[in-house]
Amino acid sequence: MNIFLKLFPSKSSLLLLSFFLGMLSVACEKNPSASSQVLEVSGAKLNGNGLPYGTVSLTFDDGPGPRTLELSRFLASHGIRATFFVQGRNVARYPGILWELHHNGHLIANHSYTPRRLSDSKDPAAEVRLTDELIRKYVRNKNFLFRAPADDWNSKIANILNSSGLTKYVGSVSWDIGGTRVARSDGTLSAAADWDCWLNQDSVDKCLEGYMNETLALSKGIVLMHDVHSSTIDMVKLMIPRLKSEGFIFARADEVPSIKDALARRSDGEDDISVSLKEFSCPTGFSATGVGLKGGVMCLSEKEAQGPFSQGMQDECVKMGGGDACKNSRWSRNLAVLLYGKDRCPVGGSFDANYGGCIEGNNVFGPFTHEQVARCLAASAVPNSAICMSNRWSRDFLAQLMFRL
Repeated sequence: MNIFLKLFPSKSSLLLLSFFLGMLSVACEKNPSASSQVLEVSGAKLNGNGLPYGTVSLTFDDGPGPRTLELSRFLASHGIRATFFVQGRNVARYPGILWELHHNGHLIANHSYTPRRLSDSKDPAAEVRLTDELIRKYVRNKNFLFRAPADDWNSKIANILNSSGLTKYVGSVSWDIGGTRVARSDGTLSAAADWDCWLNQDSVDKCLEGYMNETLALSKGIVLMHDVHSSTIDMVKLMIPRLKSEGFIFARADEVPSIKDALARRSDGEDDISVSLKEFSCPTGFSATGVGLKGGVMCLSEKEAQGPFSQGMQDECVKMGGGDACKNSRWSRNLAVLLYGKDRCPVGGSFDANYGGCIEGNNVFGPFTHEQVARCLAASAVPNSAICMSNRWSRDFLAQLMFRL
């Protein structure tokens, strides 16, 4: 503004400046890349109308439930990757399920914290943020999807979430199949919604026919079901062979064209792993500390670093003349940080999103989360196991802990 006042010292300068800023604002509004708004601020919903014919995307709401793990493994055994829109309050009831869902190739997405309609909530952003805190470390490649409870979605809610800093989310993801139970005059179903089927005490076979009839009529689309219902799991086990016999193929929600395009347009997001330093466990006297340029973490005290260190780090240390000191489990803080590497993994290691950690050979390097350490201790016959508190585990061992209920 000072430049403008010097160039135009009269009142006309203010008018000119206002005009300039106004034109700039309009230009920014017309240019999507100039905005970080990711959610559909118009209130538009994303569906599967861009899918190729013969393609369906299976989505499950409101879980995890008592049989979600069984469902996850069944789908994986058929090579199907589904999307689970989890309800935050249910995540704590089934600890460990998110690890397995991710391990089986499914996408974990946000379905708010409670089933309350966001338009009835005093703080819609808090509902979404609470679930985000639970799922963010299991979401890879920035594919953050949101589905509003009861499909309650409009531009007002979108603007509330956008203005609350939740612009990494794309949504609301709606559906094409499974939203309504439609009964014919003869009592059969031309379309079905699983929750309504069970409310009407329909058999699994009857509800399945409704889903199949609607799917065959549309030939493609996003399918809505709810994994909190046991009968739904039974129905899916019958549905998959039927769909395959009809020639259908399966796409995960982030592969649906409308959703994929929205994700590509998004102007913000997070790194593949978003774990708070407070969630890591370190030996007594050490604390998890950020190092490197992309979220690397080490256990550091004021002067020392806790190993074991990667072979790549040790080799670099030897080249620097460190000798036997390079084989020790503790180095000076400065040396360890220097040799850690500029990325999120130590020298010699590479990041593996499936494990959420750094891999070198069969080793996974920590520090590990409190949840993982707690699981290790629970699985160990030795109280306060030193293995559980170490910073290097075997890959197979970590996988067992990640996916153990």
